[in-house]
Amino acid sequence: MLVATWLCTLLTPVSAQTTAQLMSATERLQLRENVREMFHHGYDAYMRYAFPHDELKPLSRSFTDSLVELGNAASPTREGYRGVALSLIDSLDTLAVLGNVSEFHWAVEWVGKHVSFDQDVEVSVFETNIRLLGGLLSAHMLAAGEAVGGAHVALEGYDGALLRLAVDLGDRLLVAFNGGCAQLPSAFVNLKGTPARDARREQCTAGVGTLLLEMGVLSRLSGDSKYEDAALCALRLLWSKRSKFDLLGNTLDVNTGTWRNAASGIGSGIDSFYEYLLKGYLVFGHAELFGMWNASYAAVLRHLKRGAWYGEANMHGGGSPHDFAQFDALSAFWPALQVLVGDVEQAASTHAAFHSLWRMFGALPERYDVRRKSLYAGAWAEVYPLRPELAESCYALYRATGNHSYLHMGAEMVRSLNSLARTDAGFAAISSVRRHTQDDHMASYFLAETLKYLYLLYDEDNFLHAPDSTFVFSTEAHIIPLSPRFSSDAAVTLHVDKMAVAQLRQLVASAGLSSADCVERHELRDRARQAQRKLQSVSRAAQHAQRAAHALPRPD
Repeated sequence: MLVATWLCTLLTPVSAQTTAQLMSATERLQLRENVREMFHHGYDAYMRYAFPHDELKPLSRSFTDSLVELGNAASPTREGYRGVALSLIDSLDTLAVLGNVSEFHWAVEWVGKHVSFDQDVEVSVFETNIRLLGGLLSAHMLAAGEAVGGAHVALEGYDGALLRLAVDLGDRLLVAFNGGCAQLPSAFVNLKGTPARDARREQCTAGVGTLLLEMGVLSRLSGDSKYEDAALCALRLLWSKRSKFDLLGNTLDVNTGTWRNAASGIGSGIDSFYEYLLKGYLVFGHAELFGMWNASYAAVLRHLKRGAWYGEANMHGGGSPHDFAQFDALSAFWPALQVLVGDVEQAASTHAAFHSLWRMFGALPERYDVRRKSLYAGAWAEVYPLRPELAESCYALYRATGNHSYLHMGAEMVRSLNSLARTDAGFAAISSVRRHTQDDHMASYFLAETLKYLYLLYDEDNFLHAPDSTFVFSTEAHIIPLSPRFSSDAAVTLHVDKMAVAQLRQLVASAGLSSADCVERHELRDRARQAQRKLQSVSRAAQHAQRAAHALPRPD
């Protein structure tokens, strides 16, 4: 479904709701303040027991310098590493969203003065990009007063310190792309700006395909295209490895570019690849991303959808609706992405299926066998590490429909988190959704994402919901504006002049046009520009629809 259909979907009147379904303004206000208290309970515990280390261990009231562990690092390099305040950087823009302006200003100044990435440690490119680079960029734009309706969070006298820090970090991550456009980026780098010593050859699809938003924004803010160029190069190479069904597998060999795990799905290892195709197009206007998104989305619906659920299929063989469904916790983001593209009805159906697992267990298991109606074998399948994806989809569906059932679903999540995950010092991951036991870890994304989405679900008057505010969330829920500064017709036209013939034809096809009659290259470029104008009108319709969504009347 094209993005333009979002306009029609969002302007459809809200379905009739019974009085019992409606949530009063007082209840919503109480839930908003409940979530605010939850955030500060977790944040204050982090600041007291873990800061400036990376993440909180709430049961032992201590810390873990976990950046070096993220991305399933085989041999974390800990010697001499004392953390980079990961949880603080990741949650900077949450402080702004919650309106804690004084703490946001203090944190921006502290990070700018005290954080250094000049450390001899190996880190996951994917995790460092989404948590740290994304956190720095979002907070920079807020502190600089660049958020529509966010003038109240701007920091007077701010000198761009977070952007300078982001440029420094981006430069250190660029070593992952040393193979140029002919080789996939490595999964790990050393923050000294060198390749990882024991660089593993395996890289997942999401690890390659979830770099563009942060790297692209860094290029637009810094004026240096090298970050965006590197991320786009990697994405194009990844896309070239799709099957004839337009499916991608889960993991590849970085050196050879061959698939190691050809299982295609929407969950772990591939999830945010889809997300960054659509959001990358909306933010930057690269029409080729729109073509990739349309092909990928159609392939998912054709080969991976199983009723309201989804499953996996071999990328080379495709799948059918008769194959069995399975649930992966990271796939709970999918309804939110479907809302963004305007497929609200399917999003609602899938979210209802996913939320039924929350009701069943009081939290969301990592893996569930839908056919057998049971958890997968293994302790890992029972874990709920405070993930945000279900709350994200709940928030997106409420903003699109105004249906109060999503407010009630959010309230269930709030109650469960306070009942099962709350400790005297923050919130703890759930080690077993069956036994409701706790694990001594509070991930940075709990503050950055989970509680941000739940807070926004109940805060109608937030500056992000202003009628003229248009933005997307990164996969780590960092705020990225839809701005002409990031996407301009001139920039896109220049990009057409640099495209190869195959890319030009793909662009034309993505807009539903034909290039069969284009014999000369200049004719093909003219047709490609016609395709871009068509796709840009779709993008403008999507931005208008987002404004319309913010202005939708809400039942009292």
